[in-house]
Amino acid sequence: MNHDDDVLFWISQEEEEATAPVRALEEWTGIRKEQLPPAEMLSDDQVHRLLESLKAMLHAYNWGFVLQIEVPERIQYAGLRDNFSQDAKVKQFHYGFFELCRPGTVHGKCAFGEYCNCLFFDELFSRFEDEDLTPEEERARDLANEIHYLQKKHGDEWTKYYPYHLDPEYDDENGKPYNYGFGDGNDEEEDEDNWWRK
Repeated sequence: MNHDDDVLFWISQEEEEATAPVRALEEWTGIRKEQLPPAEMLSDDQVHRLLESLKAMLHAYNWGFVLQIEVPERIQYAGLRDNFSQDAKVKQFHYGFFELCRPGTVHGKCAFGEYCNCLFFDELFSRFEDEDLTPEEERARDLANEIHYLQKKHGDEWTKYYPYHLDPEYDDENGKPYNYGFGDGNDEEEDEDNWWRK
């Protein structure tokens, strides 16, 4: 199969997940966990540079190290190092993700401790209960949940991502959530956007 055939050949995420070969990450990258010094032996600058290099390498291998909340670099590095001896699916077309916790680890008891992503999502999903709420109550709950998530993900800079669309204080003059460019289902507006297809 030549390169032109590769461009035309594509498989779905589900198919690749089921058929991708599995390799030990240490073997695939040529780096053993023991070769990564413990964070305590490194300066802040060394931790930063090594962490960024490891993340870039994992990205190149389609095995991304992705965190959903803000985590100090030393803890990120410790978690990456602690879990480096894992199996990885060798994917060509879709992205795989570095396992942040070993299977069976109690949430919050991993190398990430209080910054455990699994613990964060347990807490986040526990906030979504099937309740009979008015639209106003549901919107208030959604706003509180979104703010909680943004504070965890972005730390002190969470206000840059404030969910204005959920806050009634920022509704338009008719008491409706302001349209932040996502459209309101108005067919005329949609037609204007699709002028090039006609």
